[in-house]
Amino acid sequence: METKELVKSEVTKNPNTVYAIDLNINQMACTELKKVAYKYLEYEDCMKLLGVFEADNRFKLFKKIEDNLSENTKNYFSENIDIIKSGIIHAGKFEKYFNIFGKKVLPLIHTKKTRQELLEKKTKRERIRFYDKKWNNLRWQLLFRIFFSRTIMGKLGRDKAFFRYVNVNVSEHILERTKFAITELDTSQNSYLHYIINGKYDDVLPVAYRKENFETIKNNIDKLILLSESVESFLERNDTETITKYNLSDIFEYMDDSQMCKIFEKILNESPKGTRIAYWNMLADKRASKYFEHLEYKEKESKNLLKKDKAFFYSNFIIEEIK
Repeated sequence: METKELVKSEVTKNPNTVYAIDLNINQMACTELKKVAYKYLEYEDCMKLLGVFEADNRFKLFKKIEDNLSENTKNYFSENIDIIKSGIIHAGKFEKYFNIFGKKVLPLIHTKKTRQELLEKKTKRERIRFYDKKWNNLRWQLLFRIFFSRTIMGKLGRDKAFFRYVNVNVSEHILERTKFAITELDTSQNSYLHYIINGKYDDVLPVAYRKENFETIKNNIDKLILLSESVESFLERNDTETITKYNLSDIFEYMDDSQMCKIFEKILNESPKGTRIAYWNMLADKRASKYFEHLEYKEKESKNLLKKDKAFFYSNFIIEEIK
């Protein structure tokens, strides 16, 4: 239910309705522009405007569709034209953080040749050997721990409130997850690694940006309803008994368990049996089924999916189902 790329990939599943909810008005403006771009542009121009493909005519493409945007969104981009010109997929705080790491920090650790070798197709044994023999040197360990420390991430990558309920060594935890991505997953097909290292996806595109999914998303895009509010207010304001699937992203990182439980109480009280709720843990350990007997943690399925998750910086993926 957060305005992530997953929102658009959900539209490929032909749902009745997808509600995208976020309090961040900047993020909502970018999501609205993406929605309008999918609706009114063809594939190549849409990807150019968003920043997925290289382009020097993004402002012209924006002007082509701007009359279809809400006044708030038009006003936002009139004051932030640089976001349009550079491509809105690069505008997020976390994306900028990864760009700094890829452009400024990684070149201090490895040559361009070694960085590109990371992205080459390898067997699992070859990936492990590459990590142990070439990648995991002292500079990698030192600079990674500094850049992904709680202090630096709090200044450049995440809101400081994100760490309020975190009780782990942040940099060590992310380092371990990064090792997993480099050794266990196929790095040649990981769009996130391509983005971090090269500042772009190359030809390894996320689901929402693949040509084969474009027409499906375009045809379903009006089913995507954008709402600038909190999840709590949405649940209070709406009859949610027809909603049977929730993607709650990693919102519980910012909450204590009592706040989390209030959200689940509302969902549990109104949702039918079989309703599924999915969310991620990045650093904080959150799981609602510890508190509700009629909420089943799908542990095996959750862990199997986590092993395949290319967004490797998350430590856990949770699927729970109402009994």
